[in-house]
Amino acid sequence: MRPNLPSMRLVRSPKLAALAASASLALAAGVPAGAAAAPAAPVTSPSAVAAAAAAKKGFSLEWGTFRADHKQAAQALKRSGAMQRLVKLVNKRYVLPREIPVLFGDELDQGPAYFPNVKLNDGTRLSFINFPGSFLTLEIAALGKELEGTNAGITPTQAMIYANEFVVAHEIGHALVDQLDIPVTGREEDAVDGFAAFLLNKSPNFGPRSAFTAALLFDAIANSRDLQEGDFADEHSLPEQRVYQFLCWTYGSDPKNFKVLIGEDGLPKERAGRCVDEWKQVNRSWGRLLAPFKRR
Repeated sequence: MRPNLPSMRLVRSPKLAALAASASLALAAGVPAGAAAAPAAPVTSPSAVAAAAAAKKGFSLEWGTFRADHKQAAQALKRSGAMQRLVKLVNKRYVLPREIPVLFGDELDQGPAYFPNVKLNDGTRLSFINFPGSFLTLEIAALGKELEGTNAGITPTQAMIYANEFVVAHEIGHALVDQLDIPVTGREEDAVDGFAAFLLNKSPNFGPRSAFTAALLFDAIANSRDLQEGDFADEHSLPEQRVYQFLCWTYGSDPKNFKVLIGEDGLPKERAGRCVDEWKQVNRSWGRLLAPFKRR
């Protein structure tokens, strides 16, 4: 799902951005070299998993057209190869019963979101993930304000790319929950945040930078809007809560390298003390849930 960035005042937040410069070295070291719908038939039995694996279904990446003011951001994301690597990583690991397009373009200005079992004009049905160009440019603006005046060693465009690694993985998590009939207790939005961290953190092509930069993005969101009562009713945790959760997972995954994240401008010491166990729990839970669907 998508934060309501267009209505936000982009006001620089020094809170988390101050950590970016000191965390950047540890981050570099940590990276080696929608709408309700009828559920899709899940892949659950061993024979169904084997059949789906043989059919080589999975996520496919598609780039559409973009408005002139969105093209630069979209081209930067495409040239980076990050989305291609992410889709390849998921397809290499997991079996799906059908193809799920991941669409980038301005044809549909909704998202980022996973849309399950949508009925098209010709009567066919399609499940897909959609990312409009407007979200990419809004991310760059928000992250630019967040990083302003810091020595983080990262440009707003690079930060947008890293944050989208996490955001796309989050939406892929929604698709896996739907397509594979993965059980979820509690908020699905929180659960697939955990999936994104689980998928990316130990991957050589991604690492903890993805969750950390997503924390920067949500810190910008948190500090550029006034809380409304409806925010507490939203299916997502508050942006402020997601910031601390992402920092917790990042620290918990490597306490030695990421102890810089603890302190007045980062994780409270009381929370940090639980983060190693929280990180282990996320890995254990998603590892068990997805084990039946791993490619052999």
